[in-house]
Amino acid sequence: MGKEGADAIGVTLRMLKAASYQWPSLTLWLNGDFFRINRVDELSRLTLRGDMCLCSANPSIFQDFVMALDGEIYNLGGDYGIRELFTLLDEDLENLREPSKMKSIDGNYAFAIMHEEGAVLARDPIGIRPLYVASDGRGYAFATEQKTLLAANFQGIRSLKPGHVAFMDKGSLQEFEVYGLLEELRTLQPFTESSQEVASILLESLSCAVAKAIKGKDAGVLFSGGLDSSILAKLSSDLGARPRLLCVGLPMSKDVLRAKRVAEQLGLDLHVRELNEKEIEEVLPSIVHIVERPNPLDVSIATPLYFALKEAIEAGLNLTLVGQGADELFAGYKRYEKILERGGYESLKDELLKDVSQLYEKNLERDYNLYLVSSVEPVYPYLDVAVIRCAFRIPVKEKLKTDARGYSRKYILRVVAKMLGLPDEIVSMPKSAVQYGSGVWRVARRALKRARD
Repeated sequence: MGKEGADAIGVTLRMLKAASYQWPSLTLWLNGDFFRINRVDELSRLTLRGDMCLCSANPSIFQDFVMALDGEIYNLGGDYGIRELFTLLDEDLENLREPSKMKSIDGNYAFAIMHEEGAVLARDPIGIRPLYVASDGRGYAFATEQKTLLAANFQGIRSLKPGHVAFMDKGSLQEFEVYGLLEELRTLQPFTESSQEVASILLESLSCAVAKAIKGKDAGVLFSGGLDSSILAKLSSDLGARPRLLCVGLPMSKDVLRAKRVAEQLGLDLHVRELNEKEIEEVLPSIVHIVERPNPLDVSIATPLYFALKEAIEAGLNLTLVGQGADELFAGYKRYEKILERGGYESLKDELLKDVSQLYEKNLERDYNLYLVSSVEPVYPYLDVAVIRCAFRIPVKEKLKTDARGYSRKYILRVVAKMLGLPDEIVSMPKSAVQYGSGVWRVARRALKRARD
């Protein structure tokens, strides 16, 4: 290996040391040759510099191509490899420029395909899996974590946008939007059926999303006892998965008390991690490093997730169902009431579209860093593309219902909960954000303020 190759490995190792992901060994692809690197403890799943690709010890290889895939593509015929993806693309990478081909890929993913001339990057239309791109005089780089790129002194780091592909070719980078999901959602024709009929359609869509994700695997559910997570727990239980419910919070917090009651009513196993203020304060610096966001709100949201994933690991789970996205799709936040009052249902629909389109940068990229550390795969049934399409065919008045008693947020989901036979307590459950319901917000905010002072 020449000096260029040695320099490339040196840059790579600096990136690895900054990464959160744990991996015992890896494969380096450099100008068409493979090298094994052992005794490296930390790995960012996707990394490229010039003609160099870093990936897991078992990359997918097909003909003259190497693929690194983070995530899952549900409609691949076999292993998650390049051959099956090529089949979807009619064996031509240029087809990644075609919206019809990208729409045929069903899953949550970020992937890179390396070949002699360069590389192709792609990200799913919701942005569930992060993928960051950077460049300087040395060439281009990409990674699932910003900190790995910063460790190699790359500047101008940015997200590859959801539904976009990037072609790296001889020192140039061309990025294309190939799947404008937001524009598609704007043009969908609304359902005209009754609330019960619409809820039945939504229930079927959610059930299919859960079924294809778990496929008989042992699964956990991040569980607060609220509406969104209770629906996922009941759906997976009805599919025969026997999910293990994972709840985190201070001992007398709303989430812990509610989760215990609801889990007993559902007859499902509940794993509760009751936190104390000292352990929350001790772990905050690590969480700030992992999520790459120091502000109190992001840290207080990330903290319960950090401990819940520790519970998942102890329970032997590598897959968790998450209720993320339900509030943005079905008008779950209190602020939506004000938007409706000021601008009516059209204004509210626009706000929901905007919030769904921004989920990747506001929430998903932050949370995924924690999943990366724990090696637990997140599954977001509410963010399945088919479910999102269904949700935006539901008239907004079925999401935020008004009557003489006031507002009923996520109304159509409450109808779904009734159909599933969930207890009335769950059906009427008010929204409670995780940072407040778990009791973590007060502790984290105070500790971070002391650290700044």
